[in-house]
Amino acid sequence: MTTGLKRLPPTTIVWDFGGVLFRWDPAALIARTLPHRISTHHSAQHWKHQFFALPDGEWSAFDRGTLAVDEVVAGIAKRLGWSEAEVRAVVDAVPDELEPIEASVRLLQALHQRGHRLHFLSNMPAPLADHLQSQHAFLSLFTSGIYSSRVHLAKPDVAIYTLAQQCFGVDPVTTLFIDDHPENIEAARRHGWQAQLFTGPDTLADELREFGLID
Repeated sequence: MTTGLKRLPPTTIVWDFGGVLFRWDPAALIARTLPHRISTHHSAQHWKHQFFALPDGEWSAFDRGTLAVDEVVAGIAKRLGWSEAEVRAVVDAVPDELEPIEASVRLLQALHQRGHRLHFLSNMPAPLADHLQSQHAFLSLFTSGIYSSRVHLAKPDVAIYTLAQQCFGVDPVTTLFIDDHPENIEAARRHGWQAQLFTGPDTLADELREFGLID
């Protein structure tokens, strides 16, 4: 744990979803769905970035709620030179990719049992947010949360941290943010939050114990 995290003990924990509470491996998703497009690990990483991770790409706009799914499919297909059927197959496979990480869910439950305030801050397109909310009862453990598509903002934009702080009614110095993207962690720290990069549930459990948040 870095020295910068050792301030006031956190009283509120804000969770990211994809890659932290839910499985999210987009390179593997594309490889499973379109194996003819993937020949090497490098190509899988390349297409993952081109499909999902461009800051000004269609998926980022989908995260912000500014493009509908049909526009996302058409835009990615045109830009990548893939068929719309291929792109739609990847998009349609995303809900099944977002399976709960059971060890992370157990940590969430342990934090709730200890009485800690729990919120979420997730970059998530609206259809996927609706899917998660309808499928997973453990999401009721959160006091509240923000999906990027519902507020038309996304991490690591500073505005979404400001909005979250206002909506959650939290003090940044006693707020711990958990996310798997370094740029989102750095943005949270610049906003005054405590923040921990998620590298796996076992490591997170050790870090939460160091904070005194779980036994």
